[in-house]
Amino acid sequence: MSDVSERGVSTVVGFVLTLGITSLLIIGLLIAAGGFVSDQRQDTVRDELEVIGQQVAADLAASDRLTRAGGTEVGIARSYPRTVTGSGYQVRVSDPGTPGERVRVTLTADDPAVTVVVDVRVRTPVRATTVRGGDLTVALDAGELEVRND
Repeated sequence: MSDVSERGVSTVVGFVLTLGITSLLIIGLLIAAGGFVSDQRQDTVRDELEVIGQQVAADLAASDRLTRAGGTEVGIARSYPRTVTGSGYQVRVSDPGTPGERVRVTLTADDPAVTVVVDVRVRTPVRATTVRGGDLTVALDAGELEVRND
């Protein structure tokens, strides 16, 4: 009789151990995959911000060329995504102080905290501004280029 009861306990203990080990392995995989997904999200946000930054810099350069060609009412409007990978972001344009110096376009995502910097050289003075992502216009205002939300 004792052999039968020991085999029954042995099966139950083996089953419980198998469930416990399987659970630990699944939890370990989920934790490892979570870090991987977070890294991929940061890379995706960085890539998207770089593309948007290049486009804003290109709009500043095009507006500069139009202004130097004699344009008095210059404005380039473009629709950008309001969020990148579900995160809002800001576009900050710095004033270099001296026309002809590089203007720094800095894009900063809210979450995850990712910052991308794109430089562009323009001869027309640029007004330092900070705007949220979305519909943006690069316009000539009082002799200065300005990036603003529409």
